[in-house]
Amino acid sequence: MNTAPHFHDDYMAAWNEAMASGDSAPIEAFLSPDYHGWLGHVAAMAHPFDGEAARKGFLDAVSGMRGSTVHAAFRTVAPRGPDEAVVCYEMTYRSGSAVTGRALLMESWQLADNRWTLRRDFTEVNIGEPAAQQ
Repeated sequence: MNTAPHFHDDYMAAWNEAMASGDSAPIEAFLSPDYHGWLGHVAAMAHPFDGEAARKGFLDAVSGMRGSTVHAAFRTVAPRGPDEAVVCYEMTYRSGSAVTGRALLMESWQLADNRWTLRRDFTEVNIGEPAAQQ
């Protein structure tokens, strides 16, 4: 797992590239063919989604927030052997210096063919009040 740059840094860079362009292709390049997950405003009420729904959601997000940036905070990467990792973090969405949204994510990653891919995630969106908003 000692790759430079770190695979998750590359993923965050892809998000910012997508946010700048409004095209979700840089994010989608990280998804495994069977990518799926759960999404909700409250963890207990999260709904499952498949790869097709995720791709539409990514496109809607980056086109709707074009020009914003994303940032990972409180990130923990836990190896689950040489070819798997779990990444937990808070993603903040920012417009300039203003935090416009937050999400709490837990992701499952796998190394295959010398490439890290996102297999599944659990995302709780719009958690709490953004720290910068007072």
